[in-house]
Amino acid sequence: MHTKALSPHETAYLSDKLPYRDFRRLMAQLQWSVNHTATRIRAYAALVKLAPTAEQADEFERMMQEEKAYFALLEQFFVELQGVPPKAEPAALTFSTYEGGLRQAILWEREAIRQYRDTYLLTPSRRVRDLFWYGMSDGADHLAGLMLLLLPSPTDASYI
Repeated sequence: MHTKALSPHETAYLSDKLPYRDFRRLMAQLQWSVNHTATRIRAYAALVKLAPTAEQADEFERMMQEEKAYFALLEQFFVELQGVPPKAEPAALTFSTYEGGLRQAILWEREAIRQYRDTYLLTPSRRVRDLFWYGMSDGADHLAGLMLLLLPSPTDASYI
């Protein structure tokens, strides 16, 4: 494992070894993914506290743990490419209610899915594709779960 940033020569070598159309763009997308994943981790942690039921809190806890696992993969890949860990800069949370957080999480997951899809399509590198396919499929699962949480409960009188 590298302990320092790669030199321009090493970066050129690695970009030749890692088939990607634009290595700088890959690094920018990787940094975006780190920041966005850190934002979603924060959002799910806040939603755990705002959730009206224990079941909903458990669902957000599961999503948060999955985001943390994905963050670790992004971080590991970033270190392999740059020699140093990324500096995560999550966005500020702009919600204070459960429903507001749920809606914001849906928007963030949709944005992540689109970004991961675009990154996936820009490279023949199996390693990059696997990393972003994982994020994309995880995001789709989270999006479905968030949409279900947005629906009224079958036990809710207004649902009937």
